[in-house]
Amino acid sequence: MAKLQQMGFDDTPVKYSTEKHVACVFLLDTSGSMEMNNAIGQLNMGLKAFKEQTLSSMDARAKACIDVAIVTFDSRVNVVQDFTPVEDMVVPILTAQGQTVMGEALEKGMDMITQQKNIYNYAGTPYFRPWIFCITDGGPNDNYIDAAERLKWMEENKKVVAYCVGVENFRVDIMREIFNENNIFGLKNCDFTELFKFVSSSLAAVRTSSDDSSSIDVDAPATMFRIPLN
Repeated sequence: MAKLQQMGFDDTPVKYSTEKHVACVFLLDTSGSMEMNNAIGQLNMGLKAFKEQTLSSMDARAKACIDVAIVTFDSRVNVVQDFTPVEDMVVPILTAQGQTVMGEALEKGMDMITQQKNIYNYAGTPYFRPWIFCITDGGPNDNYIDAAERLKWMEENKKVVAYCVGVENFRVDIMREIFNENNIFGLKNCDFTELFKFVSSSLAAVRTSSDDSSSIDVDAPATMFRIPLN
């Protein structure tokens, strides 16, 4: 593992390294406006529901082959948890404060995915296209143009699949500049519990699929809706 450390990699071995893995980084808005309607409290409950459903619905190999990272963004970007098998995920208690440096968070998420794929490649571990799953109630306060261009390039070259879910009056106009229009959704009533159960089921569907398609066949919760295309 010395070579991995020299390259800046975590030296934790990949569990079930011959099984096909899927990595998902959650980019979570923890800006001050997430205090409204207790959105931050609902988000915490959603993360808890995600782990509980994933652990209760999957076998040991599946739980070890879904790797999850959590990144929050407010006035700064914070890596709450680097990639770890969902069975080892520690559910955080998030608080809301500050602004919304989403552009910086997107860059961090893409960097982490690139590094995780390098770890998979080094270990000889096959993997599905990684996910970025971004949740926000607003829009970026920082420069996001470079991050948007990089994300578009990564998606066009099948290096990542990115989704955005917005609550209340999130900036759909700016999200359209960053994310593929087909992958932008709204969420009613800050229903993060059902949203994260849906994400759990979706990742399970990807894990058991036979190809690397970004499409999934899982029923979305009633409170989640697709944003109309321009």
